[in-house]
Amino acid sequence: METSPLNPSLPGVRLLQHWIREQRPLSLDLVSHGRLEGRLVWQDSEFLALEIEPQSELTLVNRQHVCVIRPLG
Repeated sequence: METSPLNPSLPGVRLLQHWIREQRPLSLDLVSHGRLEGRLVWQDSEFLALEIEPQSELTLVNRQHVCVIRPLG
């Protein structure tokens, strides 16, 4: 299965990039009713890389498993 490229003209992609540049903490609500909080470090067409704790290894979250992203603070 081929992945579609990340489209930077989409407003959601641009907003996530803005939050990455700001190093803004985010809350991600998952389809499984779980929640992750941390700082978004990068995004690609399949995954969001979240830093849960400062200086920790990144957690990769599949975009298809995220239903809501909101900024914290």
